[in-house]
Order: sequence, then structure tokens, then C-alpha cells
Amino acid sequence: MPSYLVTGSNGQLGKCFRAVKREFPKHELIFATKKEVDINRPKTLSFFFKKRPFIKGIINCAAYTKVDKAEKKSEKANQINVVGLKNLISFAEDKRLFIINFSTDYIFDGTSKFPHSEDHIPNPLNIYGKTKYIGEQLLKKAACLNTTFRVSWLFSPYGSNFVKTVLPTINTNNILSVVNDQHGRLTYGIDLARVVLSNIDQNHLFDYDCYNYALMGETTWFDLAKKIKSIKNSNCEIIPCSSKQYFTCAIRPKNSILDTRRIENHLSLKILDWKSALEDCLNRIEGEKAI
Repeated sequence: MPSYLVTGSNGQLGKCFRAVKREFPKHELIFATKKEVDINRPKTLSFFFKKRPFIKGIINCAAYTKVDKAEKKSEKANQINVVGLKNLISFAEDKRLFIINFSTDYIFDGTSKFPHSEDHIPNPLNIYGKTKYIGEQLLKKAACLNTTFRVSWLFSPYGSNFVKTVLPTINTNNILSVVNDQHGRLTYGIDLARVVLSNIDQNHLFDYDCYNYALMGETTWFDLAKKIKSIKNSNCEIIPCSSKQYFTCAIRPKNSILDTRRIENHLSLKILDWKSALEDCLNRIEGEKAI
């Protein structure tokens, strides 16, 4: 049975892999928290691997993803997203392991009128996007087998994300202002984990060094909030506003829609619609509350 190390396993994406692990009994996922494997402390990687020399590859869910805080804590974002990834690459090259990494739509400036393909020229507007793009470049040059899943607008039942942030307000029938001039495609972390694990043992997965992945259907944060309101049958008033009216430390691209034709064609992948994925996510959140 092939074994794979999942770093950053207590983060949002790491928890998504935990949630679906039973669906993939032919894979052994070895989950490591930051206390067990800190990608900024290479010795922890070596120590962990000594006890588990059978590991075949690394699914790297360790990342600094606080987009606004990264503007003021650029060194920390760089330390994890760039230096930490360098350490992981060196380790994987030495042990002959593969790496699956995750990047973001925020590497683009949002000025294009068309969806962004994998070959679209990046021009990140914020520190978070810059560090993730540098990480992409490092991995492309690595001597180990690797690929990057570039995702957008990640949400799940876990961690901090838009769905979990606005849900309490929508449930309490308050007024909520939501940005309506940023366009993108959502990524459901549960579904992303399934796609990775469904293809992880296929050699052709590594034919490309990067794949765009997101759910079907374009949307805005405003329309997403309205859909949550509809599903929850809430009386909350959702008011549209512009990016200028809703100040954030980090600038977001106005259009970060990803073109996913490469992964659809190469992996014969049928991608889910974002609305059905959202319903599944909300059901899981409710289920966890009931436990």
C-alpha cells in the first residue's frame, strides 16, 4: 500500500484530506501537524522520515494563507511559502520523493477579460500571491517529481474561509454587505482532496507541472452569499458593495477566474458545480455542530 505524507494536516486543506481518507483504502495517508513536521525545521522532516522510510511522496498542505495579514507579516509569509518549500524540495530530492503542492489564483492581477490558463503570465497584486508564485517557480526547477494544483476561492467545513465567516451573520438575520465586483470560481476543499487522491498513483499526473482546479460556474462573493442565504432560508439582507467600499489590506484581483480545461482533458475529469458543492459543505457544517 503506497504511503503519502500530508504536511500541515491541521490546516483547512489538511483537514479536508483527513475527511476523505476512508474513501481511499488503497492509500495510506500519514498526517503530520506542524509540531511533528515543521517545513521550516528540516530536522523534523528527517526525524519523521526515519521512522517511516516507506513514504512515497508528500502532499504539502503547509502554507501561510492569511492574505491580509501577509501584507504586514511578509517575512512570515515568505518563510513558510518560499523558504519552507525550499526545505521540502531539498528533502524530496534527497529521498527521491514526489511533491504535490497548492497555489492560488492570486498570482494574477485580474486585468484579463478571459479565464486564466496555466500559461497566463502572473502578476500578483499582494504579498501572499507573490510568495505563492515564487513557490511555484521553485518547484518547477526542482529535481524531484512534482506538480502544483492552482486553486481559487477555497472553502470547506474547516478552518477560516468565506463560507464559514459569513454563515453566522446570515443565520442571525443581520444586514450583510458583500463585495460584488470580484469574479472567480470556487474550490471545495473536500472535492480537491478527492481529485488529488484519485490520481495520485497515476504517473501521468506529473506530465504537467501545474494544473488549474476550481468548481464549475463563475460567481462573485455577493452571489455566493445570496446562495448561502437561500439554502439556509434566512431573512438576512445581503447588500452589494464595491472593493473600494470594503477596504482590505491586500488588493484582490477583479477577475481571477481559472481555466480548468487542462486538468479536465488530461485526467478525464468531470468537475462538480459550485452550488451542489456548497450544499454539501453546509450540510457537513451542520452535521459537525450536531455532534
